[in-house]
Amino acid sequence: MIVVVKDVAQAKIAEEHGARAVLPVEKAVSKDSPMTDLGLLKDIMDQVTVPVIARVRLGQEMEARILEQSCINIIEENEIMKTGFDHIVKHPFSIPFIAEAGNLVDILSRINHGASMIRTPYPSNEEGSDITETYNRVKSVMSELKLMLNFDENGIANYVRQHGVNVDLVRMTIRQRSIPVPFFAAGNVFMPVDVAMLMELGCDGVFISARVFDTIAPETRMKDIANALKNHSDPAKMATIIERTGGYSRK
Repeated sequence: MIVVVKDVAQAKIAEEHGARAVLPVEKAVSKDSPMTDLGLLKDIMDQVTVPVIARVRLGQEMEARILEQSCINIIEENEIMKTGFDHIVKHPFSIPFIAEAGNLVDILSRINHGASMIRTPYPSNEEGSDITETYNRVKSVMSELKLMLNFDENGIANYVRQHGVNVDLVRMTIRQRSIPVPFFAAGNVFMPVDVAMLMELGCDGVFISARVFDTIAPETRMKDIANALKNHSDPAKMATIIERTGGYSRK
């Protein structure tokens, strides 16, 4: 799991309780916000050993170059912070990028641009509690993937012609029977039961909302989320996790 954090203390808690990476964000981010504050990023990098992800605005190649020189581990190109530019072509960079996509055509396009991981778009209220939008996006992507896996040669040719995607990526997807790069769900995810549901739909992982730090016991909640990631297919273990979490309570 990747955990969204707002300061060093949260990053340390996330690392201690199962995060494989942390994504620092400003306490107040608007569509006009620039890349994540370098001071915050460096403070967190000094205190944790897991990879640190930094956000850049859509299409802002210079921001990405600055972060690359700052030894950031991963860059997230964030479409909430819109600029009117096209997506960054990521192949010339030496560090991996996370890109946003909410349908299979966009997923294949972002991979063709050089993305190493895809996440679903954040909802308009990134720190809300309604996971419906995230769930529906994942379900829609998996439905599109299921259809693609049944394409014959004519189906492949028609899809490529209609959507302008890379034919080799379509063939790779069909051959692997999965999206060619890790596919993560993002947006209001901070309940173990929601994590299990998203993994059962076919996600490779999740971005945990900073809302997790507003729960009664953030450390316990993250442990339960980590257990849900490992045991999402086991109803008995999930029942124990949910009981410990306090049922379906959002707190």
